[in-house]
Amino acid sequence: MNTKEINLDERIFALFKGDPGSGKSIAAASFPEPYFMDIDARLKSVVNYWRPRGREFEYDRFTTPLKLNQKLEEFQAHCPYKTIIVDGLTTLSRSIFQVAKSMRGVSLEGEKTKTKVRLSAGMELKQIDDYQGEVEWIQTILNNLKVISLSHNINVIMTAHIITIESSPDIKTGNTSISRNILTAGKKAAAEVPVDFDEAWHFDVQPSYDGGGPRYTVITKNTGWDWAKTAMNIPIRIDFTNDSLYDKVMESVREANK
Repeated sequence: MNTKEINLDERIFALFKGDPGSGKSIAAASFPEPYFMDIDARLKSVVNYWRPRGREFEYDRFTTPLKLNQKLEEFQAHCPYKTIIVDGLTTLSRSIFQVAKSMRGVSLEGEKTKTKVRLSAGMELKQIDDYQGEVEWIQTILNNLKVISLSHNINVIMTAHIITIESSPDIKTGNTSISRNILTAGKKAAAEVPVDFDEAWHFDVQPSYDGGGPRYTVITKNTGWDWAKTAMNIPIRIDFTNDSLYDKVMESVREANK
């Protein structure tokens, strides 16, 4: 194998993060032949945006991580879509804890237990162990997504909400620090999840300077406290207001490759 064979704009494996209403799911639906693994149960805004533009897509609604992972195992054998969208991580994380709580009555504070549950064929995971169970379940799902993406050469997008955390004032300086992390049930999952993605794009809404409506933009590289990363030759900020983010990204790639 040789690195010249690697196509940097092929098979996007991405985390879309941002505040609610920042256009993450709408942008994800612009990718080719999308299939939504709907966990948030908030697809109305996506449909409202794309239906007038003549675009439809397939979806299934998942209420437990077990059902979602079973579907991913089916896709390993055959996947008829070009893009899989897991919408979204924050609700998935909560559902993992709800499963654990319902099975053993374990508190959400993270009471330790050695009880195990079966997540998929031939695999047993800790139900909950100071949030370690959440990390293991999410990692299993991410691993299956990566296998599907690589074996079928398709895009994978996972959406996630963010939370703003302001530290207590420093005793000596009085200064505070602000960080914006993805929102999951435990801090460990929030720290580990972004590592698995080639692309981690931050979505935000900017005010219009010409008297029009708000501008929907995506940040692809670190700017201030809104972290992001990309392995593609694309701009730091892309405005996709009333447009297809996928088309804007591919247009930028074509321009860069000229």
